[in-house]
Formats: sequence, C-alpha cells, structure tokens
Amino acid sequence: MAERNPVKVGERVYLRPVEVADARAIMMSSHLESEPQFQGRGRVPTSVMAFETWIRELASTGTPDAIAFAICKRGDDRCLGTVMIRNIDWINRTAETGTGLLAAEDRGRGIGAEAKRLLLEYAFVDLQLHALNALVFSGNTRSAAALTKQGYRLAGRLTADVQRGGAFHDTLVFDLTRADWERARHS
Repeated sequence: MAERNPVKVGERVYLRPVEVADARAIMMSSHLESEPQFQGRGRVPTSVMAFETWIRELASTGTPDAIAFAICKRGDDRCLGTVMIRNIDWINRTAETGTGLLAAEDRGRGIGAEAKRLLLEYAFVDLQLHALNALVFSGNTRSAAALTKQGYRLAGRLTADVQRGGAFHDTLVFDLTRADWERARHS
C-alpha cells in the first residue's frame, strides 16, 4: 500500500496531515499511556469527539498557529501517534514542538525519533522557522534524553508548573535553533 497524502517520508514512518478518522486511534493511545503522569498539560482533548473537533479546527484555519501530523507506518498507513508544531509565531519564526503518545509496543524502537526528525526538517526547511522549543515534565527523563539527542538544549525550568497527584512538578524547557539543528543532523 502506498503512503496516503505524505508530507514527509522516512525509512519506517511518514507524516501526513491528521484526519478525523485518526481521532479514535489518537484518543485510545493517549488513554493507554503507560506513564500518565507525563500526559498533557490540560491542553489536549480527552474524548473521540473532542479530538475530532480539534482536528477539524486545525484544518479550518487560514494561517495556522498549529500544524499536526499523523505518524504513520509505511506500508499500512496505521496511525501510530502524532507530532505537531504549535504556537507558531510567523513574525519571529519560532514555535513549540510536541510528540503525541505512541502505543507502548511502538516505543523504544526509534519510531518517535524518526518522526521528530521529519518534523524538524519540515519546521526548519519547509516552514523556514528560526527556533523551536519543547516542554517536558521534569520526571520524564526518556523524553528529555530524546530531545537532547535531536540537538535541543535545556534552556530553563518552569518551577511548580504542573499539578499531578496532588503535588506540583517542574516543566523543563528545551530549545533548538536552526543552526544547532543543522550541526546536530550533520554530526
């Protein structure tokens, strides 16, 4: 089966615009999250209907401040999760990146890293953005390490930013400039 509406194609996965038909898979993977303490900051939908509305709103904006892609397995178009660019500042050429939740069986195999590499190429080459940032809960060492491998650097910390389990936790802020991305991808 050929890739359907691909925007960026990698070795094992490709990125395509999210579709309303992806809403159930995205919602189910978010509810299967094996580490719920790292899930969302209250900014993401939690039901199929809410995800469908979110996807329709993304598609309906003229000059978007957010762009989301389904991470699809090459050959079968199975939606494994999402990557997105949000809070796009078109004047300053900056944005925030995020990687959606993948099912546990798809983790630790480099699928998220490959999807993020494709997203960074889209952000820096296709959109000509200058700098990106990403937010990670302080206890999420796996995501922090993945960002560092992709060239991001720790830029700061938002103290007591997120409440989980009755306690407040810090959020780590990572940033990546186009120049740093170029160096990281060629090393």
